[in-house]
Amino acid sequence: MACKQKTKGGEFCRECRSKHSLDGVLIASDYTNELVAKAIKTLKYRLVSDIGRELGQLLILFLERQPKQGQTGDTLLIPVPLHPRRRRWRGFNQAEILARPVAEHFNFPIDVSNLGRIRSTRDQASLGEADRKINVAHSFGWQGERLVGRDIILVDDVVTTGATLEACARVLKQAGAREVWGLVVAKG
Repeated sequence: MACKQKTKGGEFCRECRSKHSLDGVLIASDYTNELVAKAIKTLKYRLVSDIGRELGQLLILFLERQPKQGQTGDTLLIPVPLHPRRRRWRGFNQAEILARPVAEHFNFPIDVSNLGRIRSTRDQASLGEADRKINVAHSFGWQGERLVGRDIILVDDVVTTGATLEACARVLKQAGAREVWGLVVAKG
């Protein structure tokens, strides 16, 4: 992801920002928190979508206590998309379930259809850092209007290496986004 140097509000250091499309990541918790890890696993693998709304509340509480990094009057919330086949299997996109309460609470518009996963990929959890980057390279596409001047908050459940968020951010910056931030429940 980035050098992991501590900076205010989750933004990447100046050097890392020049190397990445992602401007920073806001992380509400840590995957070492057993309750959070169990909730995420129950959401994704036991398919209990109601837990996603509770984790969305965790994101709201976290964001309320943060500097307004990535949050402007022109902020658009975008959940990290699943490939259509994975979404059909799961029955929902966990990132979308997390994002909806955040969008409602902060009155952010949400876009769930224009960023798409255009190539099926292996599950990131089973891969190392280098393989994760390769796995998601060229896997996302933007089909909406240009995002000129828009600030984007990408919502996902877990960030480990940041490969998925970075791949999405690259596509969104190519579509004209000004800043792209990640917002996740936990760091894995």
